[in-house]
Amino acid sequence: MYLSHLRLFDFRNFKELDVSFSPGINILYGDNAQGKTNLLESIFFLSNLRSERAVRDQQLIMYTRPLAFLRGVFETCAGPVEREVTVYSDKKKVVKEGGNQKNRWSEICEDISAVFFSPDDLNLIKGEPSLRRKFLDTVIYHIKPGYIKYLQVYYRVLAHRNTLLKAVKKNPSLSDNIDPWDLQLCDTGSRIFTERLKFLERIGPDILEIFKKFTGGSTDFKINYINSVNFMSRDSIRQDFLKTLKGSREKDIARSFTTCGPHRDDIQFLLDGHDARFFGSQGQQRMLVLCLKMAQAKILFRERGEAPIMLLDDVMSELDLTRRKLIVENHGSQVFITTTDLKFIPDEILAKSKLYQVRAGSME
Repeated sequence: MYLSHLRLFDFRNFKELDVSFSPGINILYGDNAQGKTNLLESIFFLSNLRSERAVRDQQLIMYTRPLAFLRGVFETCAGPVEREVTVYSDKKKVVKEGGNQKNRWSEICEDISAVFFSPDDLNLIKGEPSLRRKFLDTVIYHIKPGYIKYLQVYYRVLAHRNTLLKAVKKNPSLSDNIDPWDLQLCDTGSRIFTERLKFLERIGPDILEIFKKFTGGSTDFKINYINSVNFMSRDSIRQDFLKTLKGSREKDIARSFTTCGPHRDDIQFLLDGHDARFFGSQGQQRMLVLCLKMAQAKILFRERGEAPIMLLDDVMSELDLTRRKLIVENHGSQVFITTTDLKFIPDEILAKSKLYQVRAGSME
């Protein structure tokens, strides 16, 4: 799968753009603040229907303009797919495929996806647990679309339980009303726990294999799921979750929020037995994030049969020649690379790449 054609109107600093791309390696070069990252963001947004950088879709619209428009033609194994997205300043975005409006995820072509790497992704290692949970959940629902329903129901039930906890703190006689919410929370929460654990078991070997290629096997790597419920076994997750909820009820009432569950969990990355979040160098953390993103692409390809588009923002300057070459070995993925200087790109990669100079929201 690859993006053959892209058209933009009033997206970020691109007033108007109409461009075709190579199915192989595409290199976007130019000075900082010209729009290279914005272009990658447009491809990611068109592919995944969410922004990797903006908090709200409306932030993607060029300043003072009423809307932004994106159109892409994706070549898939099943044939070309034309996707359009219109982002409005005052209402929800509209998604179309083949000219027909799509209102549900189940109606969208699931073969289209993109994996984005940027320097900000260091926060996956250094940042708060919520960022790692979001990464994990996002990859899972791209592989298993039904997973998003578990998340939606879980967080809706969680919000109701937390509201009730606040009420119980003021009026203890309402405490019996917590039991039904505990049961509902366990029903969906246990499914989230199970899917996360299954996914980490599947992606763990991929991350390890890629990490060994990048490090030459000189550093030991391990990934752990840190959960707030002490599971006795995979089969007893729901039972153990319910037991933990009941055991923490007094604490939950005192704090007015639910202190255990998949919304409180974390992922731990160990390098030579030490938590990379606290003991890894910035170079090691950067390398680990790259491995995560490449493993994400690998498992998407394995599960879907379509290689996702790889979007690599400012990744080459801090890598040696060997690792730069490893970056673009992505099992047939279309690759977009941004750089401020073409000298960071190995000559043999330049020779088989299509080059685009980005300058002030335009491309040459």
